[in-house]
Amino acid sequence: MKTFSKALLGVCFGLLLALPMIAQHRDPLNEVETDQLREVAQEPYRRLKLMIKFTTERLDTVEAAQKDERAKDRGQRMHDSLQDFRELVDELDDNIDDFVDKQMDLRKPLSEVISAETGFESRLQAIKEHAEDPKLADEYKLYSFVLQDATEAVNLSLEDAKKTLGEQNDNLSKKK
Repeated sequence: MKTFSKALLGVCFGLLLALPMIAQHRDPLNEVETDQLREVAQEPYRRLKLMIKFTTERLDTVEAAQKDERAKDRGQRMHDSLQDFRELVDELDDNIDDFVDKQMDLRKPLSEVISAETGFESRLQAIKEHAEDPKLADEYKLYSFVLQDATEAVNLSLEDAKKTLGEQNDNLSKKK
């Protein structure tokens, strides 16, 4: 019985430590953006186009922060913007999956997603190369993990988008 009590105490303690991290989660979209997405919820082309726009804006924010050498909290700003970017890449994937499940034609928006994510790859690589400057080592520690995570998310998303586009091309040509 003592072992069970210790285990239960350990789980409770772990949950208490996790609460601040859960409370810190923030939505990568603002209210206006959320409303815009709601308006086009059933329109794959317009919805995915908006998702690309919002994701691109977050990456623009990262690059602007990186160029702002006077900012005291630049590393943290880059971390937060990269985290938002990464979450929006995941949200973009989720939207694509939802529309595929509804058997919607995504060939046109997927082409745009592939184009955007190809650009994201090169932009993230440029951010990483700039951050490898030894003078920026302390700052880079603040966002290196989330930069790597965002890069991997984009790579996986790009692979999935290409695969889904190929499947859609095959399926829709068979129907004709």
